Amino acid sequence: MKTIMDVSVIIVNYNTCELTRACIDSIYSHTSGVEFEVIVVDNASADGSFEVLSQDRRIIFVESGSILGFGKANNLGYKYSSGKYVFLLNSDTRLLNNALYLFYEEMEKMPNNVACIGSILRASDGITPNGSYALFPTITTMLKFFAGYYFRLKFNRNNHIEPPFEVDYITGADLFIRQHVIEQFGIFDPDIFMYFEETVKQLRYSRCGYKRLIIPGPEIVHLECASSGKGNALSGVRAQMYFEGMMIYMRKRYSSGKYVLFRLISLLYLPLVFVNEKSRKDLCATSKLFFKI
Repeated sequence: MKTIMDVSVIIVNYNTCELTRACIDSIYSHTSGVEFEVIVVDNASADGSFEVLSQDRRIIFVESGSILGFGKANNLGYKYSSGKYVFLLNSDTRLLNNALYLFYEEMEKMPNNVACIGSILRASDGITPNGSYALFPTITTMLKFFAGYYFRLKFNRNNHIEPPFEVDYITGADLFIRQHVIEQFGIFDPDIFMYFEETVKQLRYSRCGYKRLIIPGPEIVHLECASSGKGNALSGVRAQMYFEGMMIYMRKRYSSGKYVLFRLISLLYLPLVFVNEKSRKDLCATSKLFFKI
């Protein structure tokens, strides 16, 4: 691939036309000092996105033709990119400063064993830290998560450490990746429709000796869940996608014996997770995933 840009920004749009337009506007309002392109992949939206975004001459508009999911849509967008670096950006984000240049400038100074970088995302108020990174999930932490969901525990997801620092994985909402790393590993696992795709990929980075860092400087607001729908993260179709992505991750992380054991234990937790949901249909549909061993 011939590199002609400094940064290729890839945004996946699914029925978030206005959010995506605002994100694009924020990129062009704040970016200077770096050559960039914006690639928008539309996941067969039904909200008029095609009519609006296909006419935006600032972007490379890619129509998927079907609902590919987050991972496959980013993979498709990458085929149209030409940047030395690829910046994966959620449609429900807003740049508050010259973030593209700051990411680019910082990555240019870093050693080649740094695969990707991100920043401390901000909540809608532009101040409060939002979920920006995490530890790789383990069997223990996921079971604790299920228990916490049942008891409606609130986990503190804010980030209080001042960057820069190394992390296990950076959330996919703002992920700045070296192009040569993508050429080596790809972007996302095509088997994952949504959830855990960035976790699986960065687990592989880690196993191959690549680092992942959170840096200071870029200021980005993430209107979390705005691009994937409001409501509980473990309800309905989203729950099915979450559990399926989680199982793919666990299969890639653990031996077959531990993986099967985790599936069986997790199956016992499902009635707890859905205890307050109105629809038993969600529980039945999600339960079926655990028998696809």
